[in-house]
Amino acid sequence: MRNQMKELQELKGIGKVLSRRLVESSYDTIAKVAAAEKKGLERIEGMNPQKVLSIVTQARKMTGDTEKSRHTWSR
Repeated sequence: MRNQMKELQELKGIGKVLSRRLVESSYDTIAKVAAAEKKGLERIEGMNPQKVLSIVTQARKMTGDTEKSRHTWSR
């Protein structure tokens, strides 16, 4: 659980408490946050619409960058 929480804390605005809540709500990777529905994340205590938009945007950028780096055609 700690490794998952540390991964989520790479997102600006996510600290120890919120990362624990995300993991407990099955959003235990940045990829899952990137793919999350707005309504699902807003149900988590401490997540307001602005924070949801911010972390999902960050997560999508991070996962997009990761996906691009795995493809040989992008080099």
